[in-house]
Amino acid sequence: MVRRAISLSVACTVFGFAAGIYAASGPQMIVTPIEGAVFKPMDPARPGSPEVAILRGDPANGPSSMLMKFGKGEGRMHVHSSDYDLVVVKGQMKHWQPGETAATAKLLGPGSYWFQPGNQTHVDSCLSDECLMYVQWGGKQDSRAAGAN
Repeated sequence: MVRRAISLSVACTVFGFAAGIYAASGPQMIVTPIEGAVFKPMDPARPGSPEVAILRGDPANGPSSMLMKFGKGEGRMHVHSSDYDLVVVKGQMKHWQPGETAATAKLLGPGSYWFQPGNQTHVDSCLSDECLMYVQWGGKQDSRAAGAN
């Protein structure tokens, strides 16, 4: 009986210690006030290109979360390799795919959401002086012109 109690005590200590190590090495909480978000141009060679602030992950290699902002204007038809989820935080936007037009696309204000499957052509526009979005990528973040390989 005493051996059983000692064994149980040792097992609980070992498992408790292991759980503590696991918890310490697992995902860590991230808190980023908007004032602490560091925005950088997606393409420094293109003045006025969208800017992003990476919040979590590595957009070049895998899943990530970021804030993205750009000014008034319509983008070009393009495609991404990975799926993404987007929520409009600030501004008025439109998002559409081939067969639709900016005129027929829904107006999307703060709180609006879209899911964009990877490898599907689409375009978006910002109708405000500035649009700010939260984007969560399922894989690497990339972009290429529609029809480009």
